[in-house]
Amino acid sequence: MIKQLVRPLLTGKGPNFSKLTTKECGIGDYRLRYKLPGNIIKIGTADAQTPSRVNLQADLFESYSPKKLFNRTFVRMDFEWWAYRGIFLQGDSGLISKMSLHLDVNQAESHTPLFKEKLDSLESYLKKDYWEYYETEENKDGEPGANWQQRYNFENPDEVRAKGYIPLGRLELVTHLPEIYYREAINGLEWLHYCIRGEGVGRGQSYYWAYPLSDNYYLTLNFRVSSEIGNKELRYQRMYEDAKRIMSMVELRKE
Repeated sequence: MIKQLVRPLLTGKGPNFSKLTTKECGIGDYRLRYKLPGNIIKIGTADAQTPSRVNLQADLFESYSPKKLFNRTFVRMDFEWWAYRGIFLQGDSGLISKMSLHLDVNQAESHTPLFKEKLDSLESYLKKDYWEYYETEENKDGEPGANWQQRYNFENPDEVRAKGYIPLGRLELVTHLPEIYYREAINGLEWLHYCIRGEGVGRGQSYYWAYPLSDNYYLTLNFRVSSEIGNKELRYQRMYEDAKRIMSMVELRKE
């Protein structure tokens, strides 16, 4: 009982679930409806324009100017960012943790077959995709994976110095790839759920819920969490619970 009372003090004031905003967007022949809590961070810049609908035909998908980040090519449908502030002056002006939502429609690569509405095919695809990006010694472009290169630099400091780089003081992999992919039923639809530690930057957690929209595209709702001070595991658990609460209000339906 005492632990539950103290926990909010340790994890900070996060999303305000008493103030929900309903949002919708169209993706191919699906309609995505979801609700987001208040207490959103505003960073003083205009929100980036996001489409209200994305067509999943290849020639039309390119017209949305897809972005490339880590192992994914995607069109961003929404982005929000929540602050977790302590009641005492902690971190940056009381900010002790952050959680962001990245809602993306991703274009699949050709290395592994993807089938519409088949979670097994998406799991196989993602395992191959993450391996190619992080762990392979040589990918299709002749480049090593990010984790492979990180380990090589650590084990060959003289070669790294000769190239003008600062040798690593310790081995810190870019990410820990998902060990388990879960099936999670949310409002009548089963999603593929998994977690990555330190995606791209070697810190924080990324919680994903994914769904194969077609044979060429899949949807991801990605909650990225980070905490700079204090008990990170406790705060990550709190933010994960908040992410699951937001996901409980997500509905993906055929139009």
